[in-house]
Amino acid sequence: MAFSLEHLVNMVLEEARPYISEINWTREKVGKIMETVSQIDEFITVLEKEIEKAVSTRKTDLKIFLIYFQKRVKNVARERNTGRKF
Repeated sequence: MAFSLEHLVNMVLEEARPYISEINWTREKVGKIMETVSQIDEFITVLEKEIEKAVSTRKTDLKIFLIYFQKRVKNVARERNTGRKF
């Protein structure tokens, strides 16, 4: 199954939601990033730059999102290689 960047981001937002204090801001921020990139690696690079610029709580929220996103991407890649769903 192919996953679009938008689909992955939405899945991760739902997974990480309980741990993110400013979910609406985070959703808006990653939405703006998605408008500027088309590839997963580009998305991660821009997100990492945004983390550097963010302030305290928002920085933490973006880091939490990034950790969940990277985990999801690894699982999708593993699923493609093994044919198993995670």
